Amino acid sequence: MVAGLIFGMLSSISVERRTKPISVLCTDTRVEIPAIVGMIEDTLERMRRYSERENLNVSVHLLKPPPTDTFWVNLIGRGYPPPNRHFRWCTQRMKIDPVNQFVERTLGRTGQAILHLGARRGESSSRSQTLAGIELKNGLRRHPDLPRVDVSNPIEHLTTEQVWAYLLQNAPPWGGSNQELYRLYRDAGGGECPIHIDTSTPSCGNSRFGCWTCTVVERDKASEGLMANGDERMESMLEFRELLLEVQNPDNGWRDTRRMNGTEGNGPIIMKGRKMLLKELLKLQDASKMKLISDEELLLIQQYWKSAREPDDGRGVARIVNAHSGLPMHDLRNTARLRKLEAEVAQEKGLSPETLQRLVSKVEEFSENNRAHGLLAELTKILQDDLKDNSPQEAA
Repeated sequence: MVAGLIFGMLSSISVERRTKPISVLCTDTRVEIPAIVGMIEDTLERMRRYSERENLNVSVHLLKPPPTDTFWVNLIGRGYPPPNRHFRWCTQRMKIDPVNQFVERTLGRTGQAILHLGARRGESSSRSQTLAGIELKNGLRRHPDLPRVDVSNPIEHLTTEQVWAYLLQNAPPWGGSNQELYRLYRDAGGGECPIHIDTSTPSCGNSRFGCWTCTVVERDKASEGLMANGDERMESMLEFRELLLEVQNPDNGWRDTRRMNGTEGNGPIIMKGRKMLLKELLKLQDASKMKLISDEELLLIQQYWKSAREPDDGRGVARIVNAHSGLPMHDLRNTARLRKLEAEVAQEKGLSPETLQRLVSKVEEFSENNRAHGLLAELTKILQDDLKDNSPQEAA
């Protein structure tokens, strides 16, 4: 609705007055419900063509998290447990950061912008409290993370019924009809999922469209509704989500008993669990006939496995992919000769071979990301793990 209003405003003024660049932003977490992904891509392409045809000066962008921040790299690679209400690591990495980074790149050092969002008080009590609690100045709110960006909520006080009444009575300026959108929401029994700019409200779920992997909510009603209305892909995806819920529960034995910072407590997914999830994900990819994980993500997962607390030998991902599809993955580093050399260096330095492998892999990981900040702290954690694992145990 907000996009339609902005396009309509631009069409109503002369070309000479359309001087300010306008960007339409949409985030794809790479684990969105398939039905909504197809509609989003089609709609954005219609917007792009309409803007070019009418000289509206509107650019369209489908933003995605970088490979290092995707759901699968964090879950299967780093071993992050599936998100819950207390550790919802996904929203910041996969939705908020891509938008913030785009805005910062676009503005440069001196630019300013207004971000128009479709957030409404009627979505939930949490959303209402959030909007009511932020001070308005000239009808705008300050962005929580970007100091040179103001936020506009033009449909803040509209009800869900009023939004749908408008959409069903007004065709989108870029062509087509809102009937297909209405049918999609009707089938899912859902509501809305705007761009996230903060983490103060629940992630997509309940009556919202969100990620099919979402474990923050008790039930994914949108996916269940789509499955009930004939989307066969959702059945196997919902089964995989149940597997994520099983892994999330520390009582089921898939979690380390030590946190990533070395303290005792519910920690990351153990290596056995990460390998199990990768195998099941590849099966799901075949069953759904969709590309769920990229080759770049697989390479990153292997990199993180090599620096895990129980490090993989550097060929685990290749073996799983080969066993599943028969296709080889090129191993860039772990040859038999190099493994022997690692063992010799580890002995010389008084380290276990696994600890040396973790140290080298962590340095490689930071090098590939062209950064050094935080490396010393990460290497210290690995050495502390080595001291704990090799310290003499007191007799009970």
